[in-house]
Amino acid sequence: MELMWLQMLAYQQELHRFSRSMLAQGQKQTLTASELELLSWLYLQTEECTPQVLSRHSGMKKEAVSRCLKQLYEKGFIEKEKRPQDERSYILSLTESGRSALRENYGPILQPLYDLQREMGEDFNRLFQLIGEANAKMEEKKN
Repeated sequence: MELMWLQMLAYQQELHRFSRSMLAQGQKQTLTASELELLSWLYLQTEECTPQVLSRHSGMKKEAVSRCLKQLYEKGFIEKEKRPQDERSYILSLTESGRSALRENYGPILQPLYDLQREMGEDFNRLFQLIGEANAKMEEKKN
């Protein structure tokens, strides 16, 4: 049992190391990693997007999403529109400034992934297929 625990701890550290290495270090950016993540989710959403939808898709806690959305709203990167059926909730959308900020910031953030894809070839696609499957299983356990 002790060896299994140690191996899992090592796996967790590898995941953290991988995540940190995918974040651009020392790049001049106008967005935090969380802000960029939420703008990306908003850009990719095909359905009406609410803070709750963003929290569910991103895996971020509702409180963190709310703080981040407040910053994005104050920067003029998102718009909020009250939902007619529930005035406590609102629909989010990107402003043109938000789209522009996303374009300016995504290059440095995605470059490590492009580099990894070139180096790994087909294994890169398999890696992200497995990550997607793992995320789905973890999401199932939450519900």
